[in-house]
Amino acid sequence: MKLSTKYIALLAGLAFSTAGVVSTQASSSTINFSVDMSVQIGNSTFNPSGGDTVYVQGTFNGWNPFIQLFQQGSSSVFTNSFVDTTEANGGVTKYQYVRRPFGGSDVYETSADFNLRAARLPSVSGGSVTPPTPFFNDAAVHTTNSVTFQCDVSQQIALGNFTNGTSTIEVRGNFNGWGSAANLLTLDQTIRRTNQYGLVTSNVYVTTISGVNASTNGAMDFKYVIQPGLQWDSPASTSRDNGGNRFFTMPNSALVLPAVDFSDAPYAPLSQIKFSVDMTAVKLGDPNYDPTSVTINGDFNGWSAGVACTNDVAAANTNIYSAVLTSGAGSSINYQFRYQAAGNTVYDNKTGGGNRYLLVPNASSTNLPAVYFNDVNPADVLSQDTTVNFTVSMTNAVGTDSHVYTPGDYVFINGDFVGWVNWAALDLATATPTLQCVNDGSGNMLFTYSRVFSKGHARSVKYKYSINGADNEAASGTDRYRYIRGTNGTYNMPMDKFSLITVEPKYGIAVGSASGGSVPINYLGFPGVKLQTSTNLTTWTDVLSTDGQGQATTNWPATGGPRYFRTR
Repeated sequence: MKLSTKYIALLAGLAFSTAGVVSTQASSSTINFSVDMSVQIGNSTFNPSGGDTVYVQGTFNGWNPFIQLFQQGSSSVFTNSFVDTTEANGGVTKYQYVRRPFGGSDVYETSADFNLRAARLPSVSGGSVTPPTPFFNDAAVHTTNSVTFQCDVSQQIALGNFTNGTSTIEVRGNFNGWGSAANLLTLDQTIRRTNQYGLVTSNVYVTTISGVNASTNGAMDFKYVIQPGLQWDSPASTSRDNGGNRFFTMPNSALVLPAVDFSDAPYAPLSQIKFSVDMTAVKLGDPNYDPTSVTINGDFNGWSAGVACTNDVAAANTNIYSAVLTSGAGSSINYQFRYQAAGNTVYDNKTGGGNRYLLVPNASSTNLPAVYFNDVNPADVLSQDTTVNFTVSMTNAVGTDSHVYTPGDYVFINGDFVGWVNWAALDLATATPTLQCVNDGSGNMLFTYSRVFSKGHARSVKYKYSINGADNEAASGTDRYRYIRGTNGTYNMPMDKFSLITVEPKYGIAVGSASGGSVPINYLGFPGVKLQTSTNLTTWTDVLSTDGQGQATTNWPATGGPRYFRTR
């Protein structure tokens, strides 16, 4: 029989590497930074001739290193340029200035809006942007000018979130202390806009605020708000600063801001999207989980009250909860699932952090595949209380502190399942005998430890052993990593050998040498993962009794044509 170990290896590679492969857009934008230090020079907190320096730091280079700015002649303005090759064209770069007294500690500026400064990058690679020159700390004498704000609510009307003649829209920002109802916008029907579908609308609301007062070129931020309901504007990532707000710099003269769509949602055909979340792992692991409290929250309604998600009691999986939302084609939705547990809100945290995101397709309806809450697959947590038995061989055991194990020494286990008890506390005198491994007294040098892991606990376990309580099995931070693979309430971990650190793959497969008319297929199983076989790489058949198995071997007859195996 011919066995293709190469194909098996390729399958393993595909299983782990294809997800998340994305293409990145090359970008290159020159940013010309400048800051006026005249106020600090005047009050003697900045002395360039005495060795004081000023820098800029920000998202343009991952906040490291600081970029030094240099004095322009004898002026108080310091400048430098940087080529940003990491942030996407058309996006927003965030930054701040930092002064460094000679021999002293860095002093970070606080801008007028208490956020980072922000500037929109050129839409085309190779372009440049020169943000207006602010005063460090926005500390200059204030100037007063008028600013015109314009917001298009066409899509909000289509979504039923705004009614002309009944609803109102206002602008709030640091220029008015984020006060409510202070600056209402009024409909200007002379402003007509054509959307990407060729449709013309006239739903732009406008106001001009004549008394905006701030430091020249100071950082200003704002948002639009629809009433009633306090529906906050949710700008797209290409329109917001690090505080999630729209932004501009305080002008030297009257400023007219361009019209924007509320929440950057352009007028477009409506699409119904069904969002679904699988709460199975939560049900297993959180005894306080309230299944009636599952919601989806997001910028589709300004992160106000969540939309209730419900389950289908007749479905095969009754732990899938769904909600249908309506949005415009081409709009972006940032969202998150939540639930209540004993009066506390539990937030969905996807792998990699941040909110979940959807670019709404141009389709009348879309059913999104269900995602796992916190991206935790139910197979990765225990479905019932499970007794786990650990065994370690202390034969020829020597700690990293050169201590040689001697009968009579204590052997302990420590790990993430107990929150990594302080090593100094691992001795019988300080009440940690529950972490002591025991020997049966037969002289076999095998020490065992048993613990009940509760239903809902992660199947992955990180741990290590100790002689007499010291962190001496391996270097600090070098730990074992294994999986609880049992599904019947009991699991025996493979025997460990002191100081031989093992990091198990989640699942895998290896083919042994033919012997006695059969070939051993060695595999690591996992709940929901089966050993499969095929003769043609197209049709695969499950090998019986391999679902959820731990480290195991099945012997396959060494007869017939080519035969392929995989875990899946």
